[in-house]
Amino acid sequence: GSGPLALFRGVGTKFADTGARYFVYYFAHEALSAIARGLSAVSTSTSMLVGYLAGVVAVTVTMPLDVLATKLQAGTVCGGVLPAFARIVRLEGVRGLYVGYGFNLALCLNPAIANTSFELVKAAVLDSRGKRRAEGRVGGLSNFEAFAIGAVTKAVAVLATYPMTRWKTIRQAGPLDDSSSAHREREAPDCPNVSGRAPLFEPLRVAYTGLGSQLLKAMLQAALLHMAKERIEGSIGAGLQLFLRLTLVNDRPESALSGRAPPQPMTR
Repeated sequence: GSGPLALFRGVGTKFADTGARYFVYYFAHEALSAIARGLSAVSTSTSMLVGYLAGVVAVTVTMPLDVLATKLQAGTVCGGVLPAFARIVRLEGVRGLYVGYGFNLALCLNPAIANTSFELVKAAVLDSRGKRRAEGRVGGLSNFEAFAIGAVTKAVAVLATYPMTRWKTIRQAGPLDDSSSAHREREAPDCPNVSGRAPLFEPLRVAYTGLGSQLLKAMLQAALLHMAKERIEGSIGAGLQLFLRLTLVNDRPESALSGRAPPQPMTR
């Protein structure tokens, strides 16, 4: 329907898609990073490659949800999640759930650029304070630093990859089905027709149409994610240090805890 609720069309599917994608991405990133560290020192190029491969894994696993969310938001399919899935598979086959897969593979550069840039800037900030050399101290970014660095690095990645994001969305939205065509024309007559394909080479103004909303969403999403991630990692690190200190204290002999020298054996 129309009204404010129309702005939230497909929001449940989008939540599931975004949550699953970030979960799979970070799980794959940690696993691939551990393998890379075991093979050699991790350079910037290696970090970029790890980020890209983790993105490929995440895209491959979660792309059906991404396609469904895009179609629901564009209004090219209607109904619940399962009926919409069934309709896509019936009309387009399983391939319909992976429309624009090639674009998504290229777009895996986006998280690779953003996360590698974030880690490089974070390392520079922490090194400038000497936090890494502070013995026994858990170094980390403040909330503002994590928010600002996450937003700026994500903005760089979005600006570099946005034309591909736009063309992928046009491909995934697909043609309007019969049940929603008249409804969409009545609701949004001034919207561009999503059934057409964007030319490969367009003027920059056309290639970056809609950048503002996408940029704002991506920056806020990445900033909040990195801020939460920094706080969680800091809490886990502080908890582990406290646990180790308590363990070492409990393992010390009683004389060491009291500060008294241990009793010496009597000699005749």
